[in-house]
Amino acid sequence: MLSKSMKLIAKISVVLLAGGALVSCTANSYREGADQETYEAIADKTNLVPGMTQRIGINEEKDADLSSLPTNEDSFEFLDNEADSEIGANILSLNVALDLAFQHSQEYQTQKEALYLEALALTFDRYRYTPIFSAVGGADYQWDAEDQFVTDMQALTGMSVLSTSERVDASTSLGARYLLKGGGAIALNLTNNFTRFLTGDISEFGAGALIGSFTQPLLRDFGSDIETETLMQAERDLLYRLRDFTRFRKTFAVRVASSYYSVLLNRETARNNYAGLLANNLSLERERAFQAEGLRTLLQVGRLEQSSLQQDLRWTSSITRYKRSLDDFKILLGLKAQENISLDDNEMILISETGMDSPDLSLEQAMDLAVQTRLDLYNGLDRVQDRARKIEVAANALKPGLDLSLVARVPDANDGDLGELDFENALYSAGLDFELPLDTKLDRNSYRRALIDYEVATRNYLLDMDNIKLDVVDLWRRMNQARKNYDINLTSVQINERRVEEAELRAELGLGDIQDTVDSQNDLTAAQTDLISSIVDHNISKLEFWRDLGLLYVDDSGQWEEGVNESR
Repeated sequence: MLSKSMKLIAKISVVLLAGGALVSCTANSYREGADQETYEAIADKTNLVPGMTQRIGINEEKDADLSSLPTNEDSFEFLDNEADSEIGANILSLNVALDLAFQHSQEYQTQKEALYLEALALTFDRYRYTPIFSAVGGADYQWDAEDQFVTDMQALTGMSVLSTSERVDASTSLGARYLLKGGGAIALNLTNNFTRFLTGDISEFGAGALIGSFTQPLLRDFGSDIETETLMQAERDLLYRLRDFTRFRKTFAVRVASSYYSVLLNRETARNNYAGLLANNLSLERERAFQAEGLRTLLQVGRLEQSSLQQDLRWTSSITRYKRSLDDFKILLGLKAQENISLDDNEMILISETGMDSPDLSLEQAMDLAVQTRLDLYNGLDRVQDRARKIEVAANALKPGLDLSLVARVPDANDGDLGELDFENALYSAGLDFELPLDTKLDRNSYRRALIDYEVATRNYLLDMDNIKLDVVDLWRRMNQARKNYDINLTSVQINERRVEEAELRAELGLGDIQDTVDSQNDLTAAQTDLISSIVDHNISKLEFWRDLGLLYVDDSGQWEEGVNESR
């Protein structure tokens, strides 16, 4: 038993430590503590997810700084009244655009926060199986003032009947609780009640006790598989979220690249339509000169004039479409609406030079790889296992309740010394609490629901597997279609170039047909645009193919590596 002085020192130390802890626990320290524990939980599972990174921070990035990027100083006539709009614009390569998106995109930030919150929830589930301490206390000051009636009676009788009384009541409680993964719980609680009368019969009264208990379920809720199911599910949910986030990174990178190429395609479309309009206008000037000499009719020239008007309309629409897609792309990257950017035309040249080769895999190999590597399919299989565990938990809830409890109570010594405990007179008890499962309707329904959920999860997993295979087949077909479209459009461009050349020669000799001139020029413009579109479609389809095979690996700046032995 501790001496009185030692106990006094211990109490003072506890008070000082508690006070210091309260002072130091600022809101910022709580935030830092949550971040550290949460990021550690994420890092613990990173190695379980191929392609996942440990560099996950949810602190929002500052506004993007584009000052180090090259700027455009040219004016582009094919943008019409927007010709000067890109002067001074920062030129974004695809790699720069990907890096900006992974640093500033609101959608990407939201996904990181969802991952963080999943890990944050796990930290609490883990915390439940650590010793949890509590400390509470309070004090009351009580008094009763003299009543006017009592005062009057005292004046009449000259007797002192009552006097004002004052007292202080205080109580403290220190506790600790520890949940065991086998279903049991250990609890310790030290209470202390103190009363001091300040007037009249000045005296002090104190009472306290040290209570320790141990409880353990023996039937219902018994065993680590049942007790830690919530923790187990939280651990697995974080793993699922990591896989989903890794899958999102791949999808997001492909989406940014697809949007990038789509903007360039819209730009090239506007350029081609402008070139087609200029060619039509040159032909129109020539035909008007022939008309002035009586070599062309008004009907013939009117046909070319109508074609020029339609070409002008297509050109204007393509400029609007290009500018709108560029604005949408800024939002996707997380840039401000007023940022002036333009994309690098060299990127279109790069993908044109890479050719139209498809991955060196057979369709059967591709489907097998997708089944083996797709992270979302792993999630589906693991959720089937989750539903199987839920069946065991629901079945356990149908068992009778039988709990073992052990309690030890050490009372106050009652020797006038506050805080002294009488271990010699400690009381011990042991008991069994039994509960028959008479009201089981809810538990019965939960068990039946768990069986159905398992069947649903199994079917969903098999359906996901089939859908993944079909997605691979679809992308395989799209790549083949884009490659065939490229060959067709390339031939079409060559044919229509010859048609335009012949139509121009015949027109200059006054032997041409206006309709041939109109048709050949319009067909050439359309074929040139379709040729570029087929290149973009094939490149995007190939990226999506590697993504859906699970073989597109993306780093923290959005740069990717694709294929088994290919690298970008």
